[in-house]
Amino acid sequence: MTQYIEKAKLLEIKPNMTTVFVERELASETAVIIGKNAHVKHYRLHQDTENSLNVRVEEGGSYELVTIHLGAGNLKVSADLAGEKSFCSSDVLYALGADEQAVIESDFRHNADETTSSQLVKGAVSGMAKATFEGGVYIPYGRHAIDGSQQHRALLLSDKGEIKAVPKLEIYADDVKCAHGSAIGTLNQQQLFYLKTRGIDEAEAKELLTAAFLFEVLDKVELEDVREEFRNLVIKRMGRHV
Repeated sequence: MTQYIEKAKLLEIKPNMTTVFVERELASETAVIIGKNAHVKHYRLHQDTENSLNVRVEEGGSYELVTIHLGAGNLKVSADLAGEKSFCSSDVLYALGADEQAVIESDFRHNADETTSSQLVKGAVSGMAKATFEGGVYIPYGRHAIDGSQQHRALLLSDKGEIKAVPKLEIYADDVKCAHGSAIGTLNQQQLFYLKTRGIDEAEAKELLTAAFLFEVLDKVELEDVREEFRNLVIKRMGRHV
């Protein structure tokens, strides 16, 4: 079942339910509660605004979040994996230009055994824009069979733009498998040269390469019409700034 919603402040999913949410306008604060053995996919468009999302996942539940963040404004995702064998993923695409500024923040807490979390954040910054990623994973004492991963990768498309990454892992247990990484770079000049030799002008070539880099996140959106809608918005945004 797919539900189209706007500015949700509370989403409470009953046990054993399976649903997909599509949200194009966000409230300043949103709470999501995933009941036992419930499964939710949530696709959100975040444009030039502020949002704080708090998620609680009960036993056996899963929550798969994809957020497209365009323009200025801060985004925070906090997840409480409260029940055994719960799962939470958060994939974020961000694109900034001109003098826009944004902070992408996460705080994932493994408060039950056999819990799994996954974070993938990919971004592109041009002009004089500034982006900061602050990603947190917390595993308290006594937890067992924990699996947490966090990856941040970003493209810096101008000399005056700025990207910062601040990963924070607090691990107080032994039976864990955690991985994290961050990479910030520029467009591949060989790929850019190849496209230009095929008759594509530099601006379009940069746009194509940037879009290809970012669309790993968009590929997580399983609804084809929503994926294409978000894809076009990203292309339009990057075409304006690249």
